[in-house]
Amino acid sequence: MKNLIKAQLYQISRTRVYYLVFITLMMLAVLFGAVEYLNGTDNLEEWQKLTASDFATRMEMVVSIAMMGIAFFAAFFCADDFSDKTMNYEMMSGKLRKQTYFSRASITIVFCTIFGLVMVSTSLGVSYMLTGWGDSVPFSAAAVRILLLVFPFFRVSCLFIMIAYFIKRPGFAFLTDYMVFAIASLIKAADDESGVLTVFSTVGSIMRYKEWHIFGLESPVEMVYTPMPEAGLIIRCILVSLAVGGLYLLLGYNFFHTDDLE
Repeated sequence: MKNLIKAQLYQISRTRVYYLVFITLMMLAVLFGAVEYLNGTDNLEEWQKLTASDFATRMEMVVSIAMMGIAFFAAFFCADDFSDKTMNYEMMSGKLRKQTYFSRASITIVFCTIFGLVMVSTSLGVSYMLTGWGDSVPFSAAAVRILLLVFPFFRVSCLFIMIAYFIKRPGFAFLTDYMVFAIASLIKAADDESGVLTVFSTVGSIMRYKEWHIFGLESPVEMVYTPMPEAGLIIRCILVSLAVGGLYLLLGYNFFHTDDLE
């Protein structure tokens, strides 16, 4: 399995389209982080200017784009070798299907999780460099919420890995991921009291800050946010993401283990 992981890493590092997609998505992250600064704030009062802490309270779009990037990488990392029969050759060379499956799955999960965190952190970092942090929410609260994204990123990576092994064609697998993304986004808008019904509702629960408006007779309206998510939500997020992600991996492996690769 160690040699398979090395071979996969070498193949990924030699594929130019991955670099192109990665750079494009990172440029989008930079753009989202800089959008408030680029819009211009010269004519605004100091209290009207949006800072990085304000941006941290509304980063769901950045996370959604990061998850679409995860869908792309998972589809191509796991399904691209079906088209050129690379997996068949691995079987013929004596490799076990378990090794073939979990070598690709482990690389995909680690890469996609790190990619998602880097993209979100980059967007927030650009906003901080351009506008300063501000005082809407503490930096520690934003950092904790971003780190909690590890678990939904793990869950969604496992989902897209399973889909890639079901479909076995990277382009169609990515399109299927997109359709799943679109359908689940509609479910996210429904009333999900648990906050973990889908991976998208989990992301929304983590990144959405509860807010209150404070009105003053002679002062501007102020927004007050709850910095940290509830402890129950954190526990549910971790346990459900690990359990459901593990189930996706097992379903994908069970299908691959019994599948005819011809």
